[in-house]
Amino acid sequence: MEEYISTFLAGKDLAKNSRLAYFYDLQQFVELCQNQVSKAKLAIYQAAIQDCKPSVQKRKQSAVNQFLFFLYEEGHLDRFYKLKSSQSSKQNHQPLPQKPDDLSLLWQETSYQTGQLIALLIASLGLIPSEIAHLRQEHLNLEFQMLTLVKDRGRRIVSLPKEILPYLEEQPVGTYLFDKKGQPYSRQWFFNRLSEFVASIGHREWTAQYLRDQYILAQLANGKSPDDLAKQLGLKSRMSLEKYR
Repeated sequence: MEEYISTFLAGKDLAKNSRLAYFYDLQQFVELCQNQVSKAKLAIYQAAIQDCKPSVQKRKQSAVNQFLFFLYEEGHLDRFYKLKSSQSSKQNHQPLPQKPDDLSLLWQETSYQTGQLIALLIASLGLIPSEIAHLRQEHLNLEFQMLTLVKDRGRRIVSLPKEILPYLEEQPVGTYLFDKKGQPYSRQWFFNRLSEFVASIGHREWTAQYLRDQYILAQLANGKSPDDLAKQLGLKSRMSLEKYR
């Protein structure tokens, strides 16, 4: 599909900025779908953009649907595939559950091991993708089950559950836990890998935000005080945790 992006854009009357936005959106789509189109691939892509702002989701969906129609009209696809309108904006306004859900599926065997580890780091430690992206292997101490999180305003120590240790031990040696030739991957790369994994286990609605919410709910349900949890998560205050109570 990638080779058809330029041809598709050549036929569109777009401003320079819009053309660039279309190009990057379609590049992301092709990369995530691994240059193939199927219902499963579209589901993975749909899950990958759920954390984007509604306006960004709408733009991406529009660009991809126009591109898919172009491929169909040109005979590159045997049928017209179409992304459905995202429901994430509605989901974001639903009240949080009063107790954590069962996330045992996160631990099952999978071929999407990178996305699985990202999901486990969020659900087990409450990390956010930007924190995961900058985790250096030197900050992991598997022997003492500790992780040091380093930020501009300081550092904090997080205990590692023993269940996650085997997954961390399997990571290739590098500068970062998820290493791209000595550099961290982009935020979107982490969302893509996570989306692939949760879609493969039939829960594409399990976004990074959802998994972090589940971690917070579980910690509060286990008796951790909001003040201690806020400190553990690196929050400036407990105010942002009030909605979970």
